Amino acid sequence: MPANFGIGTLGAVDELIIASRLVHFASAALLFGAPLYRLAIEPGDARIGGRAVEVAGAAAALLSGIGWFAGVAATMAGGFRDALTTDLLAAVTFDTRFGHLWTARLLALIALVAVRLAGRSSRWRDTALAVLAAGFAASLVGVGHGMTGAGHGPVVARIHMAADIVHLLCAAAWIGGLFCLGRLLYAATLGRARIEAVRAALRRFSRLGYWAVALVLISGCINALVMVPRPASLIASDYGRVLLLKLVLVLLMVAIAIVNRVALTPPIMAGAAPAGARRLWHSVLVEQGAALAVLAAVAWLGTIHPMP
Repeated sequence: MPANFGIGTLGAVDELIIASRLVHFASAALLFGAPLYRLAIEPGDARIGGRAVEVAGAAAALLSGIGWFAGVAATMAGGFRDALTTDLLAAVTFDTRFGHLWTARLLALIALVAVRLAGRSSRWRDTALAVLAAGFAASLVGVGHGMTGAGHGPVVARIHMAADIVHLLCAAAWIGGLFCLGRLLYAATLGRARIEAVRAALRRFSRLGYWAVALVLISGCINALVMVPRPASLIASDYGRVLLLKLVLVLLMVAIAIVNRVALTPPIMAGAAPAGARRLWHSVLVEQGAALAVLAAVAWLGTIHPMP
């Protein structure tokens, strides 16, 4: 680390990277979860739009990606002063795995926006959007700790990478789908969505949610076994403590989801609307807040070196 890279500067760089990663992860979840929601959950007669929201999500992904890139450049340069030189920017872009994947994600974002704005809505277009967004989200494995398993041999490395991709995609489906479900519930509270459509969406979301949550937990356990080989490290290291915080927040999301399914969904199915939809919408908002907190913990983890 260069001598002029003081504690204050290091903190500013880390804060930029954490904030950029948080927005980037949330945008990736929206970009993947929205078309998947339309394909697998949204009733055909309950279209609530969302093109502007998704284009805004792509713009947020772009801006946060630039911020993340600037943070990485500042880390390599030893501070912001030398981070924007032509030579350093070229080195980050062309000579690092982060730069290669950043360029690929930029192209994927351009393709996502082009497909989203082109023509009328259709299942073919949503399928293309879901595939592009899945690639965009999965590529984040290469710029995080998803490659850490390489130090444990090729077999463990492949298992870890596969588990991390599953973890990312299922989390994005859960969080992005939850945002879309919240919009439908809000529309129902205003009388802009039929309660029959809400019931159909809730049934489909529950089925998809069971699989998404189960795979998030299973893949998360696999990742933890690779990243935290010794249980004591969960308490003794910064990485372990932040990982524990993330686990607590994920379990909070699961608990809220269970309350939604067991206590708040049945009244809607039995005919309590729009009051039931309003109560469930409020709970979904809380779950969305917990999801953002989880993403913040994940963004923070990316700045902490994992245990060997």
